[in-house]
Amino acid sequence: MKGMPWDDARGFTLVELLVAVALIMIGLVAMMQLFPLGTQGMDTGRKQSTAVFLGEQKMEQIKAWALGTGANQGFTTVTAAGTCRTAGPCADDNPNFNSVNIIAGYPEYSRLVIITNPTATTTLVRVQVGYRSATSVGVLTGANQVELATLIAQH
Repeated sequence: MKGMPWDDARGFTLVELLVAVALIMIGLVAMMQLFPLGTQGMDTGRKQSTAVFLGEQKMEQIKAWALGTGANQGFTTVTAAGTCRTAGPCADDNPNFNSVNIIAGYPEYSRLVIITNPTATTTLVRVQVGYRSATSVGVLTGANQVELATLIAQH
């Protein structure tokens, strides 16, 4: 009888083992290089989602003001110089990140409200929400921006 096939197994030499370990290390280093990039992408997505939320929040406040029946509220006050701008939700929040009128809980965001009146019965409201992203090493970059727009019509 010839014997079992594993009886003749020689095993790995030291050189083969070192080459295998080197290849595994090269693969691990390559994977580690991608980790900060993935973290940066997640942070950017989170900040962009928060910016959209803050823009929608401001839009809803302005629409509620336009439909309101309280003193100095209503559709006619939603203008570039109306009471919505001076005493209501149309005011800018933390413009140009200058710490004026900071958004509660969101100091790293800014909101800018742009109001135009295309016709006598319509108002175009645009909300620009700015935020700063961080690089993979945590350095803040220039401001990024999300813009939302809605047309409010008098009824």
